[in-house]
Amino acid sequence: MTIKNILVAFTGSKQSVNALKVAKIMSVKYGAHITGTLSHGLPVAMYTYGGHLPQHALDDITAADKEHRVKVRKQFFEICQDLPSDLVHFTESYGDANEQLIKIAHCYDLVIMGPANKKTGYQHMEVHPDLVVHSAGRPVIVVPEKFDVANFNENALIAWDGRRAAARAVFDGLDILKTKSRVVVLTIGPVEKATQKTAPIVQHLTRHDIAPEVIQAERNRKKISKIILQTAKDTKAGLIIMGAYQHSKLAEDLFGGVTNRILAKANVPVLLSH
Repeated sequence: MTIKNILVAFTGSKQSVNALKVAKIMSVKYGAHITGTLSHGLPVAMYTYGGHLPQHALDDITAADKEHRVKVRKQFFEICQDLPSDLVHFTESYGDANEQLIKIAHCYDLVIMGPANKKTGYQHMEVHPDLVVHSAGRPVIVVPEKFDVANFNENALIAWDGRRAAARAVFDGLDILKTKSRVVVLTIGPVEKATQKTAPIVQHLTRHDIAPEVIQAERNRKKISKIILQTAKDTKAGLIIMGAYQHSKLAEDLFGGVTNRILAKANVPVLLSH
């Protein structure tokens, strides 16, 4: 995959601003187009109380919502003003925010987004990374709200278990990995199985002129997510690449799982593929 077409979920929140800053770095690095997208349904007040509000109140809510969307669009272009104008685009779509983003994402190389903003007054515009990762069919980079973009460096960590989702993530992130100065492959489990598990992916990366390091970690009683995050910290990784929802998303939502824990705890961007 050559990265030339990046989609950014942009709502004007701090989370989406941080995601856009990472997208800008990637746009400069790869010469890629950036398209900001704002999806929205009915404002919550109209959806919940619309049948009980007078027309003038509905008109006021509609006007305020439109004014906010205009501000979001303006903010997007202000942040991107130092990029070539022919590489910067913005689009809006009406409907369920998550469903619209998933649909739009199908024709982009990569989606970059932040975590959902739970404190906004514009919940009808918020999109949720877990839903997008699970259903968009495209790699998604989730940028933590407090991530310092200065730490978006040239070190990458691959969380490798040899399964389908991890393989998908590595292949989706291959062009990114080719530009990294350090690539670490992390495998978790018994030492005797580590070489067997990592040998095929190390060979594949090597044939793409990537020279990966391999780190083998014993699981012991630690959660896999904690091992991944600690290894990312130890190796000063600026990006984690991993498969998402190897088990069903419902099971992860009900009982917890690696993907959800990583999304909740990661301090650096995470490229996820399902």
